[in-house]
Amino acid sequence: MTKIVTRLIILGILTTFCVAVMILSVIFINQLGIQDGYIINIAGKERMLTQKITKEIFIIHSQNSQDYATLNLALEEFENNLHTLRFGNEAKNVNPPSKATIIAKLEAIHAQWNQFKVIVEDFKRTSSKLYEDRKFLEENNTKMLILSDNIVKMMVESQMPAKAIDDSGRQRMLTQRMAYLMMRHSQIWDSKSYHAFQDSYNLYDTIITDFHQNPLYGKNPKLTKSIQEAYAFWQTYSQHIDNVLNLQERIVEDLKQITAQNATILNEIDWTVNLYSDLSIHLRAYLEKFQYVAAFIMILLALYSIYNLLRIKAHLGDFLHKTQLLSSGKLDNNLAEIIKLEGESELSQASQNLSLFLKRIESTKETSKQAIELSEHINEEITNISEEILHKLAFAKISEERRKSIENSISLSEDIAIQSSEQLIIAARLLDRLHRILKEIEDCCE
Repeated sequence: MTKIVTRLIILGILTTFCVAVMILSVIFINQLGIQDGYIINIAGKERMLTQKITKEIFIIHSQNSQDYATLNLALEEFENNLHTLRFGNEAKNVNPPSKATIIAKLEAIHAQWNQFKVIVEDFKRTSSKLYEDRKFLEENNTKMLILSDNIVKMMVESQMPAKAIDDSGRQRMLTQRMAYLMMRHSQIWDSKSYHAFQDSYNLYDTIITDFHQNPLYGKNPKLTKSIQEAYAFWQTYSQHIDNVLNLQERIVEDLKQITAQNATILNEIDWTVNLYSDLSIHLRAYLEKFQYVAAFIMILLALYSIYNLLRIKAHLGDFLHKTQLLSSGKLDNNLAEIIKLEGESELSQASQNLSLFLKRIESTKETSKQAIELSEHINEEITNISEEILHKLAFAKISEERRKSIENSISLSEDIAIQSSEQLIIAARLLDRLHRILKEIEDCCE
């Protein structure tokens, strides 16, 4: 049997260990839940940022704006969040991913993001150039109209043929038509507006070039000056128109690629969010199972503790019962064997020590009894010898002085025998008294 103290120590250690494991698992689950929630929130925010970036791009294009602050902030936030997802963040207590599937997804997103960002940066540069060209056209559209109107006035003042005046009037109208069709095409990107714009553009260029090259108009200095001013400015104005058309085509291509790349990145991020969610759910389910197992182990430990406590209680009760019988004096003569308990527990060792002590007491009592009997036997022998010596001394022919000496010796030996017997009796009585005191001590210990 294992010692009682050892069993209690083992039970204490096991209980402490299980409680510590339960507490640590709860703390770990809570920390993991906080970290998982933060990571899933970051991944979900990345999904939102892809849409925000695309939205800002289309707003900038549709409004012909140069305000890239919101777009730049969204780009920077996306990159920072992606870096956190890939490599973790000690300041925010976010660990880098450990699952190969998530790592592969994040690397794929990073590669696609680099391509997406190149297109976005190209859009920003192209949009800036387009903004400048559009701004020039808007600011100088009225000037182009005035120059065209001056040609009409000079035609009328110079009394040019009706066809020339009609062409100059059409030229004046084409400046506004080109502006309208260009604005319409930039908003809805329809081929009809583009072709109508091209027709107006080509017709205006043909008319102004014909005015500039026609020698008939060179005879009138004022008309010639008006035509030359309009033609010279048209060269600059048309160059900006060509730039706008080319840049619009480039922006349209960028927007198409941004739309396609955005959908791809969005799908990859969506998969990543789902992976994070599934991983968090599976891990929490595993930890919950671990808690259930730990709780089951604690229940078994509690049952085992109750079982051991009941055994200790029964063992202690048996020990107390025997000691009570011992103190009451209701046991048989073999006290040491009756009080003895089997096993290696503290109570068993205590009972064995008590049995050994009782054996020694019994041995001492037996020795004292034997000593008393021996003293009585010696005293009897001495008395017999003394009587025999006195009997023979009565018939012996010795001097009176010698006779008295022998009688004195016999009296001394009798006194010695009597004194030895009395001392042995006193020793036996002292042993009995010691035995009673020990019993009293045992009663007090109960």
